[in-house]
Amino acid sequence: MKKLKLFIAAAALVSFMACNPIEDLSLREQYVVKAGTPITSAELTSALTVAQEGATNDIVTLKNNRTDVGGAWHVGTAMGETIIKNDQYTYVYESNGNFEIYYVGMSEGKIVESAHFPITVTDVYDPWAGMLTGAKSNTDKSAKKTWSWREVSWGSICNMGAHGGWKYASAGYTPESNFAWWANFTLADVDVTKEKMVFEYDGSKMTTYGPDGSVAAQGTFGFIKTSPEEAVLGTWVTTAPLIGARFDDCGQGSNNKFYLLTFTDKFITIYHNGWDGSADWDDCGWYAYFEAQ
Repeated sequence: MKKLKLFIAAAALVSFMACNPIEDLSLREQYVVKAGTPITSAELTSALTVAQEGATNDIVTLKNNRTDVGGAWHVGTAMGETIIKNDQYTYVYESNGNFEIYYVGMSEGKIVESAHFPITVTDVYDPWAGMLTGAKSNTDKSAKKTWSWREVSWGSICNMGAHGGWKYASAGYTPESNFAWWANFTLADVDVTKEKMVFEYDGSKMTTYGPDGSVAAQGTFGFIKTSPEEAVLGTWVTTAPLIGARFDDCGQGSNNKFYLLTFTDKFITIYHNGWDGSADWDDCGWYAYFEAQ
């Protein structure tokens, strides 16, 4: 019996050791305790190249000359911050404004942030921004334009509806067709004289006014001019919620990327999807219809 107890105890010890491997303290010492002295912010900044080029200073060449310090560029744009994980990159601005670029790297196990490089873009003309703001050229700095709700032919200003219906033009569907499943609103639910959006060309600025006519939010806007799905013109990105965000069950605030289904200097139709990979007719999003005032 005594031998049996000793055998069970030994087996338990072996089992415990097998489930709990001994930590290699030499690795902890090498990479954490004695990792070395990290690069300073000033040293990292001096190793970076941020150069504006182009006829309108819209092209910015980025280079990290300390490739041993891995990390990412943080590029400020009218659409918010863009993260670029390349040591060398050329970024082209499509919006005017004052921005900042900086680099965040990892050195000897420590996060190090560079100084912020100021970027000023003043003479770019984006025709999409022109349609939104009324600007006719890159010198039209004072251009601004007001937009509010538009009621489409079947009686909606916004609604939650089926994903992807706009793709089926051969079946008679258009971006303004009735895809509504729920949360359908009409002009009777809003006051277009108070609830509106004002977009300014200079600085790509936006201001929205709530149902009582007071300022609801301020931010900036920009565009991604590639089609994310069939029959989508591009993506409209804002740093502040649009009017009607209270009707949008997908939620706005940190997720302000809207499919442009119709986009002219008079009419805008958007679709806001709350997630990626939605299936046509199975999933849904928020449709909203606007017109210039």
